Amino acid sequence: MRRVPLVLGAFAPFLAVSAFHLAVKLAGLVELDRATKGLTVPALILGVGIVLLIGRLWLPLPVLLTLLAGLVLSWIGDITLTDFVVGLSFFLAAHVAYMALFLVGFRRRPSWWSLGLLAWYAGLLVALVPSLGELTGIVAAYGAALALMAALSTRGNLFTMLGGTLFVASDSLLAFRLFTPLFQTPPEDTLIMGLYLAAQLCIVLGALRLATPRTPAARRDAEAAA
Repeated sequence: MRRVPLVLGAFAPFLAVSAFHLAVKLAGLVELDRATKGLTVPALILGVGIVLLIGRLWLPLPVLLTLLAGLVLSWIGDITLTDFVVGLSFFLAAHVAYMALFLVGFRRRPSWWSLGLLAWYAGLLVALVPSLGELTGIVAAYGAALALMAALSTRGNLFTMLGGTLFVASDSLLAFRLFTPLFQTPPEDTLIMGLYLAAQLCIVLGALRLATPRTPAARRDAEAAA
């Protein structure tokens, strides 16, 4: 419970930037929308740093590196998505980083219900393929990576599972927005971005659950009790 005020304070900048970004998106302020989009994930990375430094917490290096890789690659994807193939490639790489995070950070087997992602993937491709044209290959590869990431997120905790689920929801809606006439209004665009930001925050919070006190003695005690 002592971590709750620290977490709230650490991620206050992310919540503030995200709320402002979503507000300008909802208002249809295109230029301000573009200008603030690239600030959201850096604010989330800042929150991770504050939690670890101020809280004097230690995160296993493989977990920290894969988490930061996923966030940085997502940020690059955010700011390059105007070129769809480039942006999608960075997001695909981000999902690979998150897969690695769930593999190195957690030991549980994926939950059985993650098999439902096979049906989601098949249904999404059936719905979108007629509109994809030459982009079919990369979108199919991205969808497979997204599904696998969401399945592996069930190896972790409630936060990681929520993160994987919200990512699937956000990207599914975004795919229909990009390739069909659906979800074209500012409120629907705002919902898609809100789900994406919530997914990133949940994955971060799930990874931070692995943090232990930085002092060697306290860390050994925490690891022994785990």
